[in-house]
Amino acid sequence: MKNPSTLTCTRLLKCSISLGVFAATNLQTLLARLLGRDSRGTCVVLDYHSLPPDQRTRFAEQLDTLLQLAEPIDVSTDIQLRSGVRYAGVTFDDAFENFVHQALPELEKRNMPATLFVISDALDKAFGPAGCAERVMSLEQLRSLPTGLISIGSHTATHPMLPLLSESEARMELVQSRKSLEERLRRPVLTFSFPFGGFSQRLIELCREAGYKRVFTTLPVLAFTDPSEFVVGRVRVDPTDWPLEFRLKLAGAYRWLPAAFAFKRKIVSCPILRPFFGRMGQGARSLSRIRELSSR
Repeated sequence: MKNPSTLTCTRLLKCSISLGVFAATNLQTLLARLLGRDSRGTCVVLDYHSLPPDQRTRFAEQLDTLLQLAEPIDVSTDIQLRSGVRYAGVTFDDAFENFVHQALPELEKRNMPATLFVISDALDKAFGPAGCAERVMSLEQLRSLPTGLISIGSHTATHPMLPLLSESEARMELVQSRKSLEERLRRPVLTFSFPFGGFSQRLIELCREAGYKRVFTTLPVLAFTDPSEFVVGRVRVDPTDWPLEFRLKLAGAYRWLPAAFAFKRKIVSCPILRPFFGRMGQGARSLSRIRELSSR
């Protein structure tokens, strides 16, 4: 587990690069306007998870920022972006009970739509790592959600890492979760989000076969660049994000990350450089062990 100072440095680095992307994008938009060209509409889908009571105020501030800088949309519906308009959609994974008590009132106050991705076999149970588990909403709470504001999607039946399952196991997770939710909630479930962001081309095909109309990843790319887009990217956000960090995510300025991750994988997998990265990893682990022992 990374120490807080390392995490802060990583966030600062990502924020700095994203600030450069944001500046370049604004310059490009300005030049387009000077040339009499319409800038295309853009959309970012936000990916929330849990919302503890002590973070509700910051969450409300983020929603206000969203309303100032973008037009909220329901990501479960057909979407056609208008030129020059910035859109944003809100999603929540896991359907934790604190959504009802903390997030829903703030969404209703602003009449802001959201999509909730539910783990069908986890209803009314504690879910999460040992020591950090949180209670998932009950069936009654799900049924009580305002249908005109909150749409329901599937997040599998048991929240596995789908790429690690056999094809038959993955298909069962996709089909059974949708069937279970539709039968119990008596409303259509046509969207899906991949647990841990893990997906493959074959899993996307299985989602189509299972009857989903749209699936969501955790790749922070711009959404709905194609009106018929089936695979939609999202950017992970938390109420604890710095204000600048949140604004940059909302602007789509973190969209450089997938390319950076792909480049890093190529570098690390290079046969010539692999021994070097292996030594770096051993050194980092040794340093971590020394710090651990010295702190006792």
